[in-house]
Amino acid sequence: MVKIVGHRAFKGSCPENSLKAFNMAYDNGVDMLETDLQLTKDGEIIINHDSDTGRNWDQDLVIAESNYEDLLKLKHKLLPDEKILTFNDLLTWFIGRIDQDDTPHDCKLMLDIKFTNDKLILVKIFNEMLKVRDDLQFWQSRIVLGVWLLDWYQYGVETAVFKGFDIIVITMSLDVAEQFINYSIKLDDPDFKLYGISIHYVSSWTDNFRYVLCPIIEKYDIKVFLWTVNKEIDFSYIEGLPIYGTITDNPLDARAYLKDKHHWATTTDEKHKFNVPQLNSLEGLRFHSYIVIYDVVCALLFSKWAHFKIFGYSVAYIIFLMLRVIHFL
Repeated sequence: MVKIVGHRAFKGSCPENSLKAFNMAYDNGVDMLETDLQLTKDGEIIINHDSDTGRNWDQDLVIAESNYEDLLKLKHKLLPDEKILTFNDLLTWFIGRIDQDDTPHDCKLMLDIKFTNDKLILVKIFNEMLKVRDDLQFWQSRIVLGVWLLDWYQYGVETAVFKGFDIIVITMSLDVAEQFINYSIKLDDPDFKLYGISIHYVSSWTDNFRYVLCPIIEKYDIKVFLWTVNKEIDFSYIEGLPIYGTITDNPLDARAYLKDKHHWATTTDEKHKFNVPQLNSLEGLRFHSYIVIYDVVCALLFSKWAHFKIFGYSVAYIIFLMLRVIHFL
């Protein structure tokens, strides 16, 4: 069965990355809770997707330029009684939920560690886990660490903070995913083996993924997570692909879409089941248009123009906003 990962906990029904969202996702039995980490000026790890606070909080502060004490004063626009969560808060809550369960729940935390942070956040994450519960094996079984850039993976290996943990690369680019895979293969160390790749769902429709990358990930037992999958039609494209988990805003809808799909293929030996829709249909037009958009976006985001500024905003940021508007992200 494809694993269900709650995007920013339960973004579709609750304010993202809020305690309310984490509780709702946990109560509804998600396999993993995905969330985002940012580092403050004074070294506190907090839970927030954006590098600033303006979208969800009553003041627009840049997290890396703000002390935690200032961020603690913020009021959530939709949950005025809720304060911004620290990583320590989240870990403490997580342990509390696990310890009070009458029946075992193998829920994990998937951490999206933003590359806009200082790499030192990796060491701080490691130390914070042990501060909350001094049991390394417990955290190794419950935490998935997600990074975006290869040098972060290398840093985690060199400092040994990644030892024994499930490590994933989060990326739009299959080329970047392949860089991580090749590094893991060359490293040839089970303590630091790449656990998985977390990629945009449209990238899994491409010939490059299906015919080039799939044989490699199957050979080396690398898990594939897709983000962010919300529409039933996009869940249907998982059939015939070796997808381990879907990151979704609506875990309950995802479970309904997937519950009868236990027969889906788990290897590319059955890849003929992946049906590419015809271009002369609405579904086909959407499918092929999205692949074109995906290819163009990757070409721009990973080009020298990505950081070129237009009216004070980088090309990468403008692309991000446009993709959000058309629900591509």
